[in-house]
Amino acid sequence: MIRAVWLIVTTSVRVAPWQSAACLCETVGVIASLLQPLYLAWFVTGAIEHDSTQMATAAIAFVVQIGIGRVLGIVGQNARIGQLERVGYAFDTRVAEITAGIPGIEHFDDPAYLDQMQILREQQGALGLAVNMLLNSLNSLVAAAGTVALAVTADWRMLLVAAAGTPTLLFVPLMVRWQARAEQQSAEPGRLATHLLELGTTPAAAGELRVFDLAAPLRGRLTDATNAWRAPHRALARQEATVTVAAQLVFYGTAATVLAWLVSDVIAGRLTVGALTLALLLVGRLQGTSSDLRGVVGNVAWVIRTAGRFLWLLDAEREIHSRHTGTEQPPAALRTGIALSALTYRYPHSETAAVDTVSLDLPVGCVVALVGENGAGKSTLVNILTGLLSPSEGSMLVDGRDAGQFDLPEWRTRLAGAFQDHVRYEFTVRDAVGIGEIPFRTDDQRVREAMRNGAAEAVLDAVPHGLGTQLGSSWPDGVDLSGGQWQRIAIARGMMRQAPILRVLDEPTSALDAATEHELFDRYTAAAQAGRRSGTITVLVTHRFSTVSAADLVVVLDRGRVVEQGSHADLMARRGHYAELYELQAKGYR
Repeated sequence: MIRAVWLIVTTSVRVAPWQSAACLCETVGVIASLLQPLYLAWFVTGAIEHDSTQMATAAIAFVVQIGIGRVLGIVGQNARIGQLERVGYAFDTRVAEITAGIPGIEHFDDPAYLDQMQILREQQGALGLAVNMLLNSLNSLVAAAGTVALAVTADWRMLLVAAAGTPTLLFVPLMVRWQARAEQQSAEPGRLATHLLELGTTPAAAGELRVFDLAAPLRGRLTDATNAWRAPHRALARQEATVTVAAQLVFYGTAATVLAWLVSDVIAGRLTVGALTLALLLVGRLQGTSSDLRGVVGNVAWVIRTAGRFLWLLDAEREIHSRHTGTEQPPAALRTGIALSALTYRYPHSETAAVDTVSLDLPVGCVVALVGENGAGKSTLVNILTGLLSPSEGSMLVDGRDAGQFDLPEWRTRLAGAFQDHVRYEFTVRDAVGIGEIPFRTDDQRVREAMRNGAAEAVLDAVPHGLGTQLGSSWPDGVDLSGGQWQRIAIARGMMRQAPILRVLDEPTSALDAATEHELFDRYTAAAQAGRRSGTITVLVTHRFSTVSAADLVVVLDRGRVVEQGSHADLMARRGHYAELYELQAKGYR
C-alpha cells in the first residue's frame, strides 16, 4: 500500500511540483466549508436571543467562508484536472516504454502477463485518475474528521449517529475483494472479446468472414465473450447495492432515534435550540461522512490495485532484465562460428520442450537450412539465436564466448533477417526497406541494392512513384501491395544490413510461389558466398525441401530435437527422415 501511494504522490510531484501544491487549495477550501453549519447555528441562536451582533457576525462569516471556499475550490479543481492529465500521460508513456523495451518475447506467451496487460489497457489513464482519487480521499478524510469534531460540539449523542455509519466501513474490505476478483475474472474474457471485435472490424479477416459466412457465429461468440467479460462487474454491482441498502437502514434508524431524543431534551429545556439546529444540519453530513469514508477506503484500495499493476509491470521488467545482464560487446565479425550446446527451451506453463537438448556447430560463413514439419521447433530455435527467447537450459557460444554475456541490443545490431510474420510498415517504399539499417535509411543506392538482393525490383517497378511511393491504401495516394509483394519488401529489409554475423530467414517466402522462392534462395546463396568473406552465417527456415540442396548444412528437426544433420546429398543417401519428407513433397510436383 505504501509503495503504491508513494508511487502516485512522487510521480505527481515530479511531473508538476507547483501544480501538485495548488491541488491542496481544494483541501483548504473543504476545511473552511466545514464551519458552515456552525455559522448557521450561531445565526439561529442570535435570532432567538434577538442578538443582532451575533447574527451579523454569523452572516458575514458565512458569506466570507463561501467566497474563500469557492476561490480555493476553483484553484484546486483546475490544478487537479491538469495534474490528472499530466500524470496519466506520464504513466501511459512509461507503460509504453516498459513494454516496448523488454528485450525478449517470452512474456507474450505468458497468460498471466497478458491478463495483467489487458486490465492495464482497459484502465488506460487510470493511473492519472489515481491522483484524483487520492486528492478526493484526502478531502473526504478532512471533511469526515471535521464533521465528527463539529458534531461532538453540538451534543455527545451525535457520536452515536457517527458510529451508525461504521457498518458501511466494515463491509469495505469485503467489497474490495469483490472488486479485485471481478477485475481478474473479467480479464481473460475481455481479451477474447477484444480479439473477436478486431476480427470483425479489421480488413485482415474480412475475406474469410464473408466467404465462410462467419458473421453470425462471430457475433454470437462476441456476445458470449462480452457477457462473460461484464458478468463479474454486474454481480459486483448487485452485491454492493445490497450492502449499501442494509447500511443505510442502520444509519437512518439510529439517526431518527437520536434526533427524537434531542428534540425531547429541547422541549424539556435540557438542550438549546442552537445545539439542535447544529445537530440537524450535521445529520446529513454524518451520513455523507460514512459514505465518504467508505469511498476513501474503496478509492485507496482501487489506487493500490491500479498502481500495484504498474508496480507489477516494473517488477516483471526488472525480473526479465535480470536474465539479460550481459554487458560485453559481441564480435564485429566471426572467426570460428556459433556452437549450440544442449540448448533447451520451454514456453511458459508448458511441460514439453519446444527445443530439446539441441547441439549444433554452425561454422563461420556457412549456409544452414532448418527443415522439419510444423511444430518441429524451427522458429523457436531461430528466436533463441536472435536473442528473442532465452534458453531454459544449455548455452550458445559465439567464437567460444557465451552469448549470454553480450549486451543484447548490441548483439542484435550484428543480426539481420526476414520473418514469415513480417510487419507491413505503411511508410514510403524507401523507409519500409531502409529501416532494416537505420543509418542508411535514406541512402537510395543502399536501398535499391537491398531490393535487388531480395528480388524486390518487380515491386519497385509496379509502384507509381518509385522509392517515394506511400504504401497502404488507407493513406492519401497510398498504394496497397499483394501478400507476395509485402513479403518481398520484408525480405529486402532483411538484406539492408550487409555484413551481419548472422542472417536468419524464417519462412520468408511463404507467400511466394516455388519458382520465385528458388530464385530468392539462389540469391541468398550468392549473398552467403559473399558472406563467407565477412563471416556471415546464414540460417534459412523453409518447408520447401527443393530449395535447400545448396545449403552447406541441413538440420532436420522433429518435436524439438535434431534427428538428422548433414549435406543434402548425405541425407538423401541415408534414406532417413529427411529423404522421406523430401520424396513426399517431390511427389506433389510430379
